[in-house]
Amino acid sequence: MKYSKRTIYIFFLLVFFGCASRSPLSNRYISKNKNIQHLIKLGKSHWDRRVDPKDARLANHFLSKAIELDPYNLETIALYSRSCYFLGRFIEKSPAAKDSLYFEGFTKGWDFITSSPSFKLGFSSEDQDSVSRIMTGLENLSGDLLPVAYWWAENYTSYLLTKPALQRIERRDVLETVLHRLLSINPEYYFHGVNRIFGSFYAKLPGIELSQSENNFEKSISGDPDFLNSYVARSQYLFTKKGDKDSFIKDLQYVLNSDPTKLPEASPENLFEQEIAKDLLKKKDSLFE
Repeated sequence: MKYSKRTIYIFFLLVFFGCASRSPLSNRYISKNKNIQHLIKLGKSHWDRRVDPKDARLANHFLSKAIELDPYNLETIALYSRSCYFLGRFIEKSPAAKDSLYFEGFTKGWDFITSSPSFKLGFSSEDQDSVSRIMTGLENLSGDLLPVAYWWAENYTSYLLTKPALQRIERRDVLETVLHRLLSINPEYYFHGVNRIFGSFYAKLPGIELSQSENNFEKSISGDPDFLNSYVARSQYLFTKKGDKDSFIKDLQYVLNSDPTKLPEASPENLFEQEIAKDLLKKKDSLFE
């Protein structure tokens, strides 16, 4: 079958204008996606240099912008939440600034967790009250949520540790439910981090035997002895609670005498933990009056 030149010409015009009519939407999507990827790349690049406070802040900034454009990227949410914790623990000095960062970190994590399919599936049970449904949802979290849920727990615990004891008691069930779920997924995650969180939280929770805090810190330290945060947190929370000044000094001196680069992926954290150890040792007399 032969087509006239006019027919072919009209056909190409239709194809051209059809594509042109779709291009603005397509271009906007491509442009947005490229922008997101560029922001994530910048965030990760600065994060890798987080030993410099300026880079740590820039990492947090670019990751927050990426999340504004794409709030459903699990990896980005986890790293952003982690950067909030990093800034809160190591960089910012005022209690208000620390609180703000921890709050931001656990809020973003919680929003992501509670919008996940696995949480919604557990939450959908109709024969429970609202609190029980939340617990069921948390118990049902899928393994892929581990990084987000872990950094939610780090930020949430850090936030609660400076609050009145009643707040820790009231929020204990939610935190414990998430931590037990994380242990069931991977007890070794982030240098046995769940045990470290349990150790810190139980040291500051009224009505709990301090042996529970001790046992969790011991598990964390025996599992990853080169991650210095476990020793600092044990001194900061457990030994001050027990009034054990000798063990407090021993742990912190160990931190100061350790090589922070034994764990290359955690060298920045270890270096900053050494600074915290120095500050705590300077305060030892006031902490053990």
